[in-house]
Amino acid sequence: MTSFPQYDHYVLVSLDTLRSDAIAANPLKLWPTTHAGQKPPSTPLLDRMVAEGTFLPNAISAAPYTSAAHATLLTGRWPHRHGVFEFFNRRLRGETLFTWARRRGLRTYFKSDFPIILGEHLGFTDDVDEYVVEDDDEYFSRLDTTSPSLSFLHFGSLHIPYGFHNLRYGGDAYRQRVAELSAGIPAGGAALGDRLVETYRSGEDLELLLAYKRIVLHHYESGDYETLFSLYLEGVETFMRTRFEPFMERLMERMQGRRVLVVLFGDHGEEYDASSYGHFNTMAEGVTRVPVLFWGPGVSAGTHRERIRTVDVAPTIGAVLGGVQERLDGVPLVETVFGGAAPRPREAYVQAHVSDTAQFVDFQQKLLESGRKPGSLPHVCYAEAVYDGDIKLSRQNYVYTGGPVGTWSLAPCEPRITVERFDTDLVPRRDEWNDEAARALALLDAYGGHFEAGPDGSGDGDPVVTDEIRSQLRNMGYRI
Repeated sequence: MTSFPQYDHYVLVSLDTLRSDAIAANPLKLWPTTHAGQKPPSTPLLDRMVAEGTFLPNAISAAPYTSAAHATLLTGRWPHRHGVFEFFNRRLRGETLFTWARRRGLRTYFKSDFPIILGEHLGFTDDVDEYVVEDDDEYFSRLDTTSPSLSFLHFGSLHIPYGFHNLRYGGDAYRQRVAELSAGIPAGGAALGDRLVETYRSGEDLELLLAYKRIVLHHYESGDYETLFSLYLEGVETFMRTRFEPFMERLMERMQGRRVLVVLFGDHGEEYDASSYGHFNTMAEGVTRVPVLFWGPGVSAGTHRERIRTVDVAPTIGAVLGGVQERLDGVPLVETVFGGAAPRPREAYVQAHVSDTAQFVDFQQKLLESGRKPGSLPHVCYAEAVYDGDIKLSRQNYVYTGGPVGTWSLAPCEPRITVERFDTDLVPRRDEWNDEAARALALLDAYGGHFEAGPDGSGDGDPVVTDEIRSQLRNMGYRI
C-alpha cells in the first residue's frame, strides 16, 4: 500500500503486564490449559475494540520486562540496537516514535505510571513535549486536541499490586484488599528481598506495596500458583472497570470530531509456575505473547492469529505517520491493518537479561542517591527464546540458587533447551529434537551474537536523576 488514512491524533496505549488471553474476546486462550477453573475477567470495552479494530493476539514481545519491551515498541529496533536490553542499566539510543512525530509537526505527550523505568532515567523522554507522571487528570489538562498530536499512555495497574497501582487509584478498596489478603499470611515467613520500585512511593503507599509483595511471596513459596493467578485476573477486571474504561470514555469524548488512531498493546504478560515468578525470569508463553490492537477510522476489522512481533508496531505507525529516517528491524503491517491481509509470520526473539535481586536493589539505591552509576550492574542472559514457523525453542542459561525469591543468587548451568510446537489452537506442546529445532537454535545463536559483540553505539550513558526526582526519592527514604 502506498496511501493510508490520515489522522489528527495518534494515541498509543500501553497496558503493562497485559496477557493477550486476559482479553475476554481473544479466542486464543492459554490460561485455561495452565490454570483450569479460573474465573475469566470481564473486559467489555476491550471486547468492543477487538470487534471493531485490527486485533493481533499473537504478538511476541522482545523482553519479559518493562524497559526493554517498551524500548522495542517505541523504536521498531531490537534491543541490541536501541541499547535497553537490561532492566535498568543503559539509556535508550536512537530515534523513537516521538522523534518521528515531532519531525512531522505533532505535539508529543507521554504519561507514565512507572517513571523510574519509563522516564528520564533511561532516556525515554527524549523528544517528548509533555511528560506526565501517574496523573490521568493532568494529562487531560495538558492535552490540546486542536493541534495534531501523538500520545503515549502507559498504565501500570495490571502490575503488582494487581488492579490498584497506588492509593490514588486504589483508595480504600486497595487498603481493604491488602488487609483481607494479609489476614491469611502467618507471621514471620520468608524475608522480602524484592524491594524494587518502578515509581515513587512513600509512607502508606510504600507499605501497602511491600505488604502486597509479601503476600505474593508467601503464596509463591507455598507453591500456590492458582491463588496468584486468580489475583492477577481479578486485577485485570478491577483495572478495566475502575480506571481504563472511564479514562478511554473521557479520551474519546475529548477527541470527538477528530480522526484518531488508537494503538493498544501489552509489553509482557504474567505467569506463575515453578520456573516463572511473574514475568522477569521466564519464557512462558503467557508472558512472551501479548496483544496488539489498531482501532480507528480506516482500520480493517478482523482478528489475525498469525504471529507478529512487537518490533513491528513502531514501523507500522511510522509508515502512516511519516518522519522515519533510519533503518528499522520490524516490518510495517499496513497491508493487515488497512487492507485486512493476513500478516506473514516471521522469526521472533525474546531475551531476559537479569541480575541478582540483592545487587540490583543496592545498585538502584546507590544510583538514585548519587545521580551516577556505581560502575556497571552485572547482567546475564538468564533465558531466551526464538520462534520459527510453528516451533518455539527456549534456552535457560542460568539458574537461581539460595533462599526465597529476591534473595536468590545466579549460577550458570548447562543450557536447558525446551522445544515446543504450537497446536491448532496456538497452545505450545512439548516436542522432540528435530531438524526444525536445530535451525531454530542456529537462529537463536546468531541473534545472541549481536549482544556478545556489544550493543550498537558507543557508551551506555548514565541514567539521569533530576532535582524533582531527588526530592521525591527523599520522600521514599533514600539518602540524597
